[in-house]
Amino acid sequence: MNFASFIGGLILGYSLAVPPGPMNALIATWSLRGFRHGFAVGAGAMSADFILMLLTLLLYGVLAGLGRQFFAPFHVAGGLFFLYLAYKIGRAGPPAEGGGGGGRPLRGYLLGLSLGLVNPYQVGWWLTAGLSAIAQFGVEWAAGLFLAILTWITTFPAAVRAGWRLNNRLTWLAIKIFSVAVLTAFGILFIYAAARLMLGEV
Repeated sequence: MNFASFIGGLILGYSLAVPPGPMNALIATWSLRGFRHGFAVGAGAMSADFILMLLTLLLYGVLAGLGRQFFAPFHVAGGLFFLYLAYKIGRAGPPAEGGGGGGRPLRGYLLGLSLGLVNPYQVGWWLTAGLSAIAQFGVEWAAGLFLAILTWITTFPAAVRAGWRLNNRLTWLAIKIFSVAVLTAFGILFIYAAARLMLGEV
């Protein structure tokens, strides 16, 4: 496996899993009831990502024969989508603790799977940044991507249990800084890649 592609997938995986949104809010809420509950929601979301990845690979196969310049709009869309999310995350506050989230872990898994398949962020990520990443790095980054998601859905519920019960916002601040930095960097990268494609440099 190409190590650079693996690292790229790892970073992109964190850019998909870490930013705050409906999924992480749901994971946080269910984690307050127990680690297994929060992990189950994350596992459902990861399953949704796997399904969306397969659909994206199918779409990539259809589009690959149309020429590399055809991917320029996807690069632009992915880059702008990242920059928009970085802006929204920069202005966001921490998700509220408490409320909702009852039931068994299996119900949490099904909720995570359902939300992942209809979550505009996840679907949009795969149709823009995900498709762009396949064109940029190939399919080798998938292992890094899902390793990042797996480590996140393990450590995030643990952090919620250990930190947010004490009203400690240090974890939230670290997540916020990391998310904004990664999304901004990849937003610029994909827009730059689009410019090169449109100029015929690659």
